[in-house]
Amino acid sequence: MHGRQALAGVFAGAALVAGVVVSSAGDGGAAPDESSPKTVAANAVDESKWPSRMPERGLAKGLSLPVEKYLVGYTDVVEWQRAQRDLWVSCMARFGFEKFNPPVPGANPPLEFNDANMPRRYGASDATQAAEHGYHLPPEQLDEPPAWEPAAGAEGTVFLGDGPELSGGTYNGVKVPEGGCRGETERQLGHLTQGEDASRVNASSMTESLKQPAVQDAIAGWAACMNDRGHAFDDPYKPAASFDLSTSTASAEEIDVATADVACKGETGLIKVWSAAETAIQNQQIAAKKSSLDAELAQTNTVRTTAQRVISEGSDK
Repeated sequence: MHGRQALAGVFAGAALVAGVVVSSAGDGGAAPDESSPKTVAANAVDESKWPSRMPERGLAKGLSLPVEKYLVGYTDVVEWQRAQRDLWVSCMARFGFEKFNPPVPGANPPLEFNDANMPRRYGASDATQAAEHGYHLPPEQLDEPPAWEPAAGAEGTVFLGDGPELSGGTYNGVKVPEGGCRGETERQLGHLTQGEDASRVNASSMTESLKQPAVQDAIAGWAACMNDRGHAFDDPYKPAASFDLSTSTASAEEIDVATADVACKGETGLIKVWSAAETAIQNQQIAAKKSSLDAELAQTNTVRTTAQRVISEGSDK
């Protein structure tokens, strides 16, 4: 019972990573102007607003898990997207599209971006957010990246490598790469993806941790505390699941339950006990899979290095 619901919390973080990594453009917008697109990109990002890789508030503050070494962080994502954008812009300029200006990655960062979903991995953990939003995400966390696609006509044709504006695979006499500028960029940069073994450790350690006596005892203490406050739950993931989180705001009842939930976690030390148990499990799992995890990390680092080189070369021009 606990394990199936627990994995929903883990995969929420994984989905966030996937959603940002695979997006065609970045996670922020920049209006075209008379400057070069690369200059726009360099000046549009305030890195001080980027989310920390480790939770900075609530009961999960300062917590991390060993597997996070092998996971993809927000800085990694934005760096890769920035390199992708630079390559797109350079390629399109070869065909005369000097003002091709996709959104600038990192310009509108999310409130949180944690590889292992630590702020909510063990359920609600922030008393302030619980009191303001219940189990709902803060409104600023729900902002969608601005929609973007290349302009219809020649721009989209050259970007995608397919369209009526091509003549014998060329545009204005210049050979268009297979898959257009997007395809060329994919081949040059590679994909920043989450390693399969790292993802397995990230998920399976949660399932295993719920079987540990110390965690079961802590959950029982939390449940007793919740019952004393008038809320009968035996699973830390059930309170959030009992409310409709698709609504725009939290009800008074939801806020009352969420506030009690976080308070009881604090009183019983549930999150500290749980994260300690999961840390021990992950250390064992990582030791058993170290060769494959290191290989995944090496592949990720290769893409990171390529992205850094692309950005550096672009800034020197």
